[in-house]
Amino acid sequence: MIRRYCEAIGDTSPKWENRMPPGMLACAMLMGEGVMTPPWPYPGIVDAGLELEYFKPILAGDTISVVNEWYGVEDKTTEKRKMILFSMKSTTTNQKGEVVATAIGRVMNLG
Repeated sequence: MIRRYCEAIGDTSPKWENRMPPGMLACAMLMGEGVMTPPWPYPGIVDAGLELEYFKPILAGDTISVVNEWYGVEDKTTEKRKMILFSMKSTTTNQKGEVVATAIGRVMNLG
């Protein structure tokens, strides 16, 4: 799977031969468990960023689990526009139960 991901993004560096590249974890987060999409109050959805923090390499053969939770909801409304910033925290563990990475992803809901 690592090789296929690297081929798809055009990164054939040998450093990814037996470890997961950082961007691949962002894809895995989308398949985690624990968070349902909220009922968006406004029609517009915009990606508002992602912060990833790595603690241990994720190696070929590791089994990872991703658990997602809502981290925060902030009203960012201005005079010109209604906006709500939703933040989700993802915690990634390996088969030993060790936290290998955390991430905070943000989505701005625009009205």
